[in-house]
Amino acid sequence: MEPNTNSQTKGNYAVGKNKPPKHTQFGQPNGNPINRAGTWKKEMTARFKLEKMLVLTEAELIAINEDTNAPMFERKLAKCIMDGGWREISGIIDQVYGAPVQRNVTKMENVFDNLTPKELLAIGRATETFIPKGVASQ
Repeated sequence: MEPNTNSQTKGNYAVGKNKPPKHTQFGQPNGNPINRAGTWKKEMTARFKLEKMLVLTEAELIAINEDTNAPMFERKLAKCIMDGGWREISGIIDQVYGAPVQRNVTKMENVFDNLTPKELLAIGRATETFIPKGVASQ
């Protein structure tokens, strides 16, 4: 069998298919460069800005609202917090965190279906010992 002719030898290490140069392998200085250009910043998210705006004083909100150099989102958010009613603020919170979800239980399973009468009586006696007499009758 003859060796792969596409690979090049660098030192004692053959470079070729599935054999990258040593300096670009995982864990080496040039192995996995970090792509910082595409990462997101927590400070730029709507959730972070909303949480910071909700704790500001009225004077600070007015200053942000009147600052023409402030981002439009921050200005609108400050104005809504100051002037808006609960419906507007609730809408913003739902947009940032997501609307609350109501989960409906469609089928209730009876956990006592497979118990014998003797086991059911034992459960009844056990609950009588843990529940005070006045509470059970309410």
